[in-house]
Amino acid sequence: MNKKIIYLGIGLFSAFLLAVNGWIFSKDKSAFARVQNVHLEPAKVMDIKRTVITQGIVEPAENEKFYIQDKLGYVKEIEVKAGDEVTPGTVLYTYENPKLEKEILSLEQEKEENTVKETYYKDLQTKLQTQSAALGTDKKEEGKKNQLEKEQSKAKMESDMAAARNSSIDEQLTKLREEKENLSIKSNTQGVVKNVNQGASAGNTPIVEIVSKDDVQIKGNMSETVSLLVEAGEKAVILSPVMEDKQWHGTVSQFQEAVKGKEGTKFPVIVKVDQQNNFKTGQHLKLKMTPVLKEKAVVIPISSLLKSKEKPFVYTVQEGYLKKRAIRTGLTYGKWIEVKGGITTEEMVVSDPTPYLTENTEVNVPKANKHKNKTVKDSKKDAPQ
Repeated sequence: MNKKIIYLGIGLFSAFLLAVNGWIFSKDKSAFARVQNVHLEPAKVMDIKRTVITQGIVEPAENEKFYIQDKLGYVKEIEVKAGDEVTPGTVLYTYENPKLEKEILSLEQEKEENTVKETYYKDLQTKLQTQSAALGTDKKEEGKKNQLEKEQSKAKMESDMAAARNSSIDEQLTKLREEKENLSIKSNTQGVVKNVNQGASAGNTPIVEIVSKDDVQIKGNMSETVSLLVEAGEKAVILSPVMEDKQWHGTVSQFQEAVKGKEGTKFPVIVKVDQQNNFKTGQHLKLKMTPVLKEKAVVIPISSLLKSKEKPFVYTVQEGYLKKRAIRTGLTYGKWIEVKGGITTEEMVVSDPTPYLTENTEVNVPKANKHKNKTVKDSKKDAPQ
């Protein structure tokens, strides 16, 4: 009796499960039988960018260093000290060059001697000319007159030679005096003397170093890969870890020579600050840049991308039916992916296709979605920040 009750219970429970499964199956069939709604998204045109953040340190915008040059002589006098303010043209220190001084003195003496010689022969020419004019015209004095004319020609030649030599000396003196003027080393910028090294010799230690007083810049380091993305003229956002709610704007002015270290090669980058600031030398900041990797790229939502055997494709809608379209993809940019081929900006793609959709499936596009613009240029709103 008990076994009959058990078998009866099992039979009833099985019948119940079959009924439930049948009901669920009928519901699923009706779900699949309905036309599915899909949403379309236009292919957009935008600049693909990449955010680059690097650490930076504030330094003087101008940093002028002067080194010993043995060829100029020895340092006779340093005319500034640390803390002095200088302007362009301020003499910082002066060389003494005995060899140069000796050359100038020798040429000046030679010029003086030539000037005396030139004057003497000019006076002699005048004297001989006077004597020649005083002679008569008879044959007896004709020989004397010829002799005086010869002496007069010789005096003129000596005078001209002395004048020519002095002209050459003047050119040499001009050049040497310019060299002497260059023995006074002058500042090229306005700023403050940072260091004076009295005992500096030819090498890596500057004898005088000048930095700008108020104007500062920010120096950061980039990897080789990142440095290839950023160019001079790139705009930068300057951030402070202390004042998180504030930011400043700057411009990349230049890249300096690469520096090799234990962590690899670094490429120093200089950013000029484009607005008023109260940055202090040595302060640590962050530099944020968004260089353009590709201009006017055609992009679609990543969510619209599907793959079949690792080959990307999307769905479009033609006359109410899904159509499969193979595409070639490129760079990703936030929620967007670049399309290199297969889709143009005049086409729209299914933005969020579900796994059970297949090609030639009948679908419905909501009216609001149908009226979307088919092309949108450089959508900054949707671009990643």
